[in-house]
Amino acid sequence: MLPDERLTPADVEGLTLGPVVTRPDPERIEAFVAATGDDPERWAGAAPPGYAAALLFRVAGGFLWDPRLSDERRTLLHVDQEFGFRRPIPVGVDLAVTGTVQRVRRRGEASFVTFVAEVRDGADVVLGSRSTFLMSPEAASDPGPDPGEPPAVERGITEVPEAVTLDRLSSGVSLAKSASREDLVRYAAATGDLNPIHWDHDAARDAGLPGVVVHGLLLHSWMSQLASVASREEQPIVFMKTRFRQPLRPAQQATVTAGLKELAHDGKDAALALAVESGGETLVSAAATVRLHTDVTR
Repeated sequence: MLPDERLTPADVEGLTLGPVVTRPDPERIEAFVAATGDDPERWAGAAPPGYAAALLFRVAGGFLWDPRLSDERRTLLHVDQEFGFRRPIPVGVDLAVTGTVQRVRRRGEASFVTFVAEVRDGADVVLGSRSTFLMSPEAASDPGPDPGEPPAVERGITEVPEAVTLDRLSSGVSLAKSASREDLVRYAAATGDLNPIHWDHDAARDAGLPGVVVHGLLLHSWMSQLASVASREEQPIVFMKTRFRQPLRPAQQATVTAGLKELAHDGKDAALALAVESGGETLVSAAATVRLHTDVTR
């Protein structure tokens, strides 16, 4: 293929990217924790689970931002995401990230792209992921009247997660979250998720959105924070599957909720149901398996 040849997503099915070597050093983790409103005291020896997004985009950007696909990504949306953790994400260690465009399904003008990635520390697998992206040369919908954008630093109430007992989690817990447009730029810098719908008003409108929207994986990170509050492990999450339904706008108030669905017979793992809600709507939902500390106080 020539460097300037136009491609469709189907043309890159089977493409493998990497391995790309990256090191989650303390400065990067600190920047990520600040951008996501996580607890800065908790994450020192390992990165927070949400940092998996930064590792994913070390390779995913290689096809998402390929200039030969520019005609196909007027709309680029994250549909769903799975992360499976084998080990804590280590800090200060070189990790090798490999990704593959596994499958492309065409539905009308839109393409649903399944992208799988794996992160290794030497021969050991740290985590694996499976993402579904929607790419289309058409706008996703009619954006409606232009509401404009809030001031760059405006946000709603934002809470830092705090540890809870398993009994408290059984009754359900929640976390208030919001992101300013400035927060979205910091998150993009911390992860490499550079989709312009998260920072460029005109690009978001052209994609059929009312304006700039919060990164789906930032919402995922908020849920992973809440999923981790009853665990003391460096790897609190074993598996998490997230479905992105509706966007959240900058400065819009959101509530993250988590509830216990099932506790393993040995008390080792817990299955949680999570969601991000705003204005009476569920914007994002997730299911997570959490590794509980063996001496969790009930």
